[in-house]
Amino acid sequence: MNKTIIAAQIFYFGSFLQNQALPELLKRFRQHNIIHSYMEAATIACYGWAIWLNPSLVEAHYKLGRLFHKQQKWQKAATAFEEVTKNSSFKQLADAYCNLGRVLLKLKRFEEGIVALHQAIKLEPEHHWHYRFLGDILSEQGELAEAIKNYQIASRKKISQTHPQVVLNLQKEQLSAPNFLIIGQAKCGTSSLYKYLTQHPQILPAIEKEIRFWSHNFTKGLDWYLAHFPAISAEQNFLTCEATPGYLDSREAALSVFREFPRMKLIVLLRNPVDRIVSHYYMCAKQNRDNRSVEKAILSGLKVMTTKSNGNSAHNVNFNNYLKRSQYIEPLRRWMELFPKKQFLILRSEDLFITPATTINQVFEFLEVEPYQLQEYPKKNSGSYPPIPESIRRTLSDYFLPYNQQLEEYLDRKFNWDY
Repeated sequence: MNKTIIAAQIFYFGSFLQNQALPELLKRFRQHNIIHSYMEAATIACYGWAIWLNPSLVEAHYKLGRLFHKQQKWQKAATAFEEVTKNSSFKQLADAYCNLGRVLLKLKRFEEGIVALHQAIKLEPEHHWHYRFLGDILSEQGELAEAIKNYQIASRKKISQTHPQVVLNLQKEQLSAPNFLIIGQAKCGTSSLYKYLTQHPQILPAIEKEIRFWSHNFTKGLDWYLAHFPAISAEQNFLTCEATPGYLDSREAALSVFREFPRMKLIVLLRNPVDRIVSHYYMCAKQNRDNRSVEKAILSGLKVMTTKSNGNSAHNVNFNNYLKRSQYIEPLRRWMELFPKKQFLILRSEDLFITPATTINQVFEFLEVEPYQLQEYPKKNSGSYPPIPESIRRTLSDYFLPYNQQLEEYLDRKFNWDY
């Protein structure tokens, strides 16, 4: 058996580990931190061995680049994608150039990143993501005017795909503000909600779901932000929006949005705090951002949040993001002290998950658009993982009980999250 055949078999085994074995193990076992670490290491070893046997196996370089990108190993990812771009016949060559541009942005190799993204645009001129990432690099260079131009191109390209019947205002100076924001909370179904809403004929998406302007990118200026939305003229009966879950927790975001858009409509999804924590942990474990077991992550967080050590509350918040982001009452009260309650729509995530069509039409009514029925309501970014131990779930439920009661009293409604 020659090296080429052996390399192909090793590559396919690595693909099996990544695409079939890993998801199945994650469904059965709670030790996601360990499983991810070992399985990704084994997969990387397979791809590396396949490349050693057959350096021209471009699919292995490509998958290796994607894995290193996920692990935020930027230099290794760049090396892998650079190898892919040497093969002009690779069917995902434009995507490889695009990913190379994104990685080079992380490495602050801006000029090389721009070249890579221009190559992606040359190969796929109608793909909006290439222009969006080019805008990101130009933004980091401080070339905001050029970045805005690329974001506007990205928006037009995207709308031509999602809403082909829509003709946008093509005036370069035209910028449009969002009509509503989905401000939280993380792991409560915001991705699904945003996807459902932007399939309505009257609701146009931004070039990306999470722009993070009001919490992280405010210094880039309002025009930079507005360039992420489709250019809707005053006579056109369309709405547009974005969904950044981190806004809910950001005091600065609340103040800035109110200062610029005091009549903004705001949508908030709230999920059983215990379920939200578990989902948040497993997302972080999958992204290699938390290498603790689920039990250790939750119990250490409980210890920090219930022990007022040294009076350093800021440290406590940063140390355990899971629990703090499930205490909904404080951030929600901050927003509601600024905006009138009539501008809020607060939804239970459980209603969105169980009866999506009814819940979405409730949102359409709030936004004053016609009812609209989707053919299907698939969940976005939904993870598969086993339940946490019953004792830990009960401990968490007891911890959140007073916070949930305060929330229900403040909003004058029941959420039924007692357990």
